[in-house]
Amino acid sequence: MAAHLRWSFGRRSLPVWGALVLVCACALPLVSDQRGQAQVVVVSVSGDWTPMRQDGSTQAQSGAINAQRPVRFGETLTVGPICLFGNEGDAIVLMQNAPKDNVLHSYPCEKARPDKAQSCPVKPPGTPGTCAVDLRMVGQGKGLVTAFVETISDAFTRLTQSQPEKYMVAASRGAEAELADAVVPLQGGQIDLRAVFRDMDPGTYNVKFASVETQTFSGPAPRVTYAKGQAVLVQAPPAVRTGLYKLGLVSQSGDPGDSDCWVLVAAAPEYARQAAAFERAVSESTKLPEEMDAGATRALLRAYLESLASPKQGATRP
Repeated sequence: MAAHLRWSFGRRSLPVWGALVLVCACALPLVSDQRGQAQVVVVSVSGDWTPMRQDGSTQAQSGAINAQRPVRFGETLTVGPICLFGNEGDAIVLMQNAPKDNVLHSYPCEKARPDKAQSCPVKPPGTPGTCAVDLRMVGQGKGLVTAFVETISDAFTRLTQSQPEKYMVAASRGAEAELADAVVPLQGGQIDLRAVFRDMDPGTYNVKFASVETQTFSGPAPRVTYAKGQAVLVQAPPAVRTGLYKLGLVSQSGDPGDSDCWVLVAAAPEYARQAAAFERAVSESTKLPEEMDAGATRALLRAYLESLASPKQGATRP
């Protein structure tokens, strides 16, 4: 499982994460919170999948609608005469936004799909549009039922109703081992970070805690030594008690390093329950469709970690 937890973005995913900051107001008609209409949620997206209306209306043919941005991770789309167009090598995973629905529908774009030409004839201008997913057809084919989606269902709702980009790794990490998101124990004023370093090489590191909201590191940078199978103890900074934090590697001078993670600091007896719940979710995530982007999987797990930290904002299933 260690290899699975080395969360890095593939070459295909980079344009998507960059597109997260390109919010285009003209795409808003595709996003809706209307109660009476069927909806789908973008659970994972690799590459650029561009929405295009297919109803032939004047609005659909106007430049205001055609100037689309790619859909984003965590975005909710209203089902209608809309097709998502991707290119070879791209992949998207969708889920119907309905109560008790935990079925994932994967759409890898491996080659052109002539059978989609009739239902998705209108392509985005200036793009090849190799593959198309008709939102009206989502759910008609066989999907994958996963225990992971059921486990994190309340956390997933929280993610889609807030800012999904908050949960994502900020940049490409490459092939280096990284700190792992984890639940860590607090006892006697010390925090054991061994679960965080499980994929790292043995050695000595400087670390800093930060708020997951501000994403800024301040205060001292404790030095810790990691060896396989041994505790990695650090004195809890004055501002760190039980709760969710960002932990990052830093230089001796305190400058941010090349790896960070989210940690839920927990004291007994909550630690055992929360750690077991999170490890179960991590184990279940290994059974997700192969089309799932590693960054999307990690974002979903971070949302679940947050829900464990603050269950009053959304019940969890431990």
